[in-house]
Amino acid sequence: MRPLNISLRFDVSVTPQPWTLASGLRRLVLWAVLAVVAVFFAVPIVWLLLETTRAGQTGPDSQVGAPLAFGSLHQLVQNWQVLFSGLVGQIGTWLANSALYSGSGVLIAVGLGVPAGYGLATFDFFGRRLLLFATMIAMLIPSTALVLPLVLEAHSLGMLSSPLAVILPYGFFPFGVYIAYLYFNTPRVFGLLAAARSDGCNEWQAFRHVALPLSTPILGLVVVLDFIASWTNYFLPWGMYLAFGCAGSAGTTIACQTTRYPVTLGVAQQLMAGAPAPFAIPQPASVTLQSLQMQTNAPASVEALLILVSVAPVIVVLVIAQRWIASGRLQGIFV
Repeated sequence: MRPLNISLRFDVSVTPQPWTLASGLRRLVLWAVLAVVAVFFAVPIVWLLLETTRAGQTGPDSQVGAPLAFGSLHQLVQNWQVLFSGLVGQIGTWLANSALYSGSGVLIAVGLGVPAGYGLATFDFFGRRLLLFATMIAMLIPSTALVLPLVLEAHSLGMLSSPLAVILPYGFFPFGVYIAYLYFNTPRVFGLLAAARSDGCNEWQAFRHVALPLSTPILGLVVVLDFIASWTNYFLPWGMYLAFGCAGSAGTTIACQTTRYPVTLGVAQQLMAGAPAPFAIPQPASVTLQSLQMQTNAPASVEALLILVSVAPVIVVLVIAQRWIASGRLQGIFV
């Protein structure tokens, strides 16, 4: 048989649009708006990075000097030592608590959500449509609206101020179930599962050896979304540990277990550590800038470093899981 040689040639020519005054003005306005938005969101981040290199002060003189001035790397090292020496608080304990709470919640969300989505997509059983509707409704409910019912439930079970009171709600991630359902509910997955069953695989083997290896992009997506939502959650730990977990009987109060705080609650507590009294809402005529200032015992440079350290794990998880999510493009899952 003679070999068949086929050559293809594509000629692509792009004709630029003629420049007009109207198109030039539109581009100018567009770039101006984008520049204003970029500066609006970039300046606080730049200030946060530069503030960590400065010798901060406490009190009303904490903003002496140019706000965007660079200090020194030596001062950055000193601020780092102050951050972990106990002045700011139990930052290491708070980070470990957040890692424990968020990591455990991610494991629960992945371990239960992905198989649940697989079951909803591949099996036809009584109540399947009802469960799918319930999942979609649970997705639409704001997480803050569930805090009070969860606190009352934890109180009835004697779990207030317990790590399980935070970990179990973190594992409740209906959006992960829904995106897993959409992922597995495709003819491509159905065809591969049918081929696996025809080769003698039972349902567990088909899920373990066929569906689960293909679900790597969904696993990465669920890990990223649930970890970010859990790590940055403030209202739920506040309700479990501070608002209700520290309340005693007959109007008394008991000591809050600050060693169990996640980093979000710890940072908020540190920012308000120097407040002389609970915040009272002033009358509209007496509202001043001083009434809205947060009080803290630590310098602003140390607080800026604290904020950067608290968000660093989210960036690390996002970078690691990005490879899992991007692998779906190579598999032909995402178009």
